[in-house]
Amino acid sequence: MKYALYMFFLALCAIILGGMLGNMVISIDGLSWLGYSKTFAFEPGTFLNLDVIKLTFGLTITINVAQIFLLVASIIIYYKTAPKIFTK
Repeated sequence: MKYALYMFFLALCAIILGGMLGNMVISIDGLSWLGYSKTFAFEPGTFLNLDVIKLTFGLTITINVAQIFLLVASIIIYYKTAPKIFTK
C-alpha cells in the first residue's frame, strides 16, 4: 500500500509541476515546445433530466510535453528510490 501511495504522490507531483512548467515556458522561443498540449474530451451533454435535477457527466484531459517528461522521470525515480526508502 505504501508503494502505491508513493507512486501516486510522485505522479501527482509530476503532473502538477509539468503543467506549471509547460505554461511558464510557452512564451520562451527555445522552450515553447515543452508547452505543446493536446486535449482529450468526453462531453456527451445532459443525459438525465428530471426537471429538478439535471445530471451531466464530462471529462477533459489536457497533457503537455513537460508533463510527459516529468511522468517518465517520476517512474524512473520511483524504481530507483522505492526499494531504498521502504526497506524491510
